[in-house]
Amino acid sequence: MAEVTLSSYEIYMAACVGVARRLASFKRGETNKVQNKDFGWHSDIEGACAEMAFAKYLGVFWDGSVNTFKRPDVGNIQVRHTQHERGCLIIRGADIDSQVFVLITGHHPKFEICGWIVGRDAKREEYARDPHGKYPAWFVPAKELRPIAEIRMGK
Repeated sequence: MAEVTLSSYEIYMAACVGVARRLASFKRGETNKVQNKDFGWHSDIEGACAEMAFAKYLGVFWDGSVNTFKRPDVGNIQVRHTQHERGCLIIRGADIDSQVFVLITGHHPKFEICGWIVGRDAKREEYARDPHGKYPAWFVPAKELRPIAEIRMGK
């Protein structure tokens, strides 16, 4: 695991992206389809902050894009965030099997980069769950992820 702390300027930039994403969702008429009680403005803001934190960790540019669904969030990597310290990396059926996914936990200004997995490797029966009875997914515990240092080393 690696810890990244964002500066107030980085949080501000990511928060602006999060607000833009939330407004774009409203415009499209999207709702909280998975009925997550933690879903809202803060989800978009913290998710954008997590992307910023991962880019900072890698030392790469983050463009903070809006409405670029399924395009990788940072470089060629998808970032998944949860505020829950012991949260899982969630992979859905439409996620690309060859894509790399990274789990980041926490909330601004501090984030933990927990590890990574390739989509196809996450889609295993032991990770399958459907907590809301509508949208089955794979929930990969952080301890099952590959070490984040491997990404930094380009493996």
